[in-house]
Amino acid sequence: MSQYKELGSFIDRTYKVVRQDLINRFKRANVDITPEQWVILAKLNEQDMYQTELASMSFRDKPTVSRIVDLLVKKNLVERIPDQADGRKYHVSITSNGRAIIEKATPAVNESRKLGWTNLSDEEYETLISTLDKVFTNYTSAEE
Repeated sequence: MSQYKELGSFIDRTYKVVRQDLINRFKRANVDITPEQWVILAKLNEQDMYQTELASMSFRDKPTVSRIVDLLVKKNLVERIPDQADGRKYHVSITSNGRAIIEKATPAVNESRKLGWTNLSDEEYETLISTLDKVFTNYTSAEE
């Protein structure tokens, strides 16, 4: 079983270098968002949704998404609208400023992804994604 012990370390170190690469690219592009804010904005750029759905679709917990949305509201990149039927629920939508940030940040994100996939064949990429999906499913299925 000792061959399994490093999985978390490999995932963590990869996450950290990808995150730092995005931070550096955003800074050079004069884009004032974090990688975590990018994820939320990118999801909202696809469609408006309730904050709870946003948490689920971004694989983040509700308090974290709430904090990120708070910051994005302060930056006027998204707006939070209370649900008329249930005041505890919030519908979140991207603003025109948010769309402008998406447009400005997308080249940096694409370049970062391109760097990450350098020297990976299409087959290796598909295997990596498939393997990570299986590991994710193993953990999420165990929670149920």
